[in-house]
Amino acid sequence: MARRSPAEAPAGHPHNGTLAAARPPEQHCDLQALTPRWNALADGLQATPFLRPGWISAWWRAFGRGRLEIISTADAGGGLGAVLPIVRRGATVSSPTNWHTPQFGLLAADRPAGDSVVGQLFARRAQQFSLGFLGSREPDLELLMTAAEEARYRFTVRTLERQPLVRVQGPWATYERSLSRNLRRDVGRCRRRLGELGTVSVDVRQDPGALEEAFAVEAAGWKGTAGTAIASRPQTQAFYTDVAEWAAGRGSLRLIFLRVDGRAIAFHLALEEGGTYFPLKGGFDPAFRRHSPGKLIIHATLERAFAVGLQRYEFLGAVDDYKQRWANDVHDRLLFQAFSFTAPGMIRRAAFVYGRPVAKRLIRSATR
Repeated sequence: MARRSPAEAPAGHPHNGTLAAARPPEQHCDLQALTPRWNALADGLQATPFLRPGWISAWWRAFGRGRLEIISTADAGGGLGAVLPIVRRGATVSSPTNWHTPQFGLLAADRPAGDSVVGQLFARRAQQFSLGFLGSREPDLELLMTAAEEARYRFTVRTLERQPLVRVQGPWATYERSLSRNLRRDVGRCRRRLGELGTVSVDVRQDPGALEEAFAVEAAGWKGTAGTAIASRPQTQAFYTDVAEWAAGRGSLRLIFLRVDGRAIAFHLALEEGGTYFPLKGGFDPAFRRHSPGKLIIHATLERAFAVGLQRYEFLGAVDDYKQRWANDVHDRLLFQAFSFTAPGMIRRAAFVYGRPVAKRLIRSATR
């Protein structure tokens, strides 16, 4: 299947305004040329959207600082055997990730290809490597730890997030009965009361034309007040617009609205790919708060996941109480950090492990 890459922002796109002019990120690679082979590798490995060049490209244009590099190795047929995007900033190498990133990791067709790319990573001899949002059930961590030890780096691993999920198994009715009685009663009561206001419908869109409506619903709630809504920051709005356009080209965009008489009262901006539903962002109209529209759209999208034959429903983000009420499994997203055995590397490690005051004392001692 052909894949479309948003390697360049079209005219009139938010990236072509003052933000891009003020700080154009440096891309030390030809990402567009690499995209077909990268996507082919990702297709063969059934990779999530977050490990594909379209996601990395959108993220880099919105949030990138430093220099983007793509470490890769070729297979015998001229395709990619493994690929890992990284960011270089001074003496630090990091992953192109932030709290908008659900997952990051190495794509490798086999162990030798993965070893080759991770070896190239540590050959950069940075004082610090910092790769975030690695999957706890993926082989990346073992490769990184082995390579760090061979390169004589000290490393630490900690959990950034525990992400709840639903394994979609069996009929919907069986799953729904597994939920707590209080949750089922609450959902039923809210649906009945909402129905008294008008015709309730679930509207599924697969094009980005309704993004403005979704952003407005989110900004009307507490996220808008707190300044955390998508529309609150130009970079964030540009990123999710880019991602939605890229996903629409792949056929994986899902903009799902809960409506009353046509009025959007809640939404999910989601990706649906590889049998998995990934709700990236969501929100609801505070005017309908007493009817729990956020809870109702989770119920509706979960019911849909069973109906269309998906295998997983990922909540993404942290283990919030409301997510745990629906989830039947969880997995971790990890931060891997490795520090060189040089004095600067040990100071960086001290700053991470013991806090910046200790690191500052070490710096003063080292410079006397």
